Amino acid sequence: MASGGLVDRIAAEYGVHFISHTRRVQGRHQSKARRTCQTLLTKHGAEHLRLVFGLINTAENRGNWSAPCFTAVSWLVLNKPDWVERRGFLDQFDRIDLEELLGSARHINPSAPTLTLAVLLSYELDKLLETGREGIAA
Repeated sequence: MASGGLVDRIAAEYGVHFISHTRRVQGRHQSKARRTCQTLLTKHGAEHLRLVFGLINTAENRGNWSAPCFTAVSWLVLNKPDWVERRGFLDQFDRIDLEELLGSARHINPSAPTLTLAVLLSYELDKLLETGREGIAA
């Protein structure tokens, strides 16, 4: 199977389908980030892409299927694997509002929102995970 079909199939596993970049996203099940997902699939493989989809598909963040979100979450998975493997990581991740964080990233650095989102996401998760670790130690 061509990888183009695979990226669509992986997206469909999470109830997402890609639309043309010229159309407006209507609903939490559509994404314009097909090219970004294709790149992640090619560079890092299907399991990596599924993990990124799974993290974004949490109760609070479902619908944030933008290229900056995919890229920032992918960066986090690749650069903080010890965080991803922690017990309770998904619950902590779900406490972060990706849409709000992306808005902040666009405001702080309009010329590089993806990079800024990755940094903000890392800072927010670090705070949440540190708080969780202190609660266990107490």
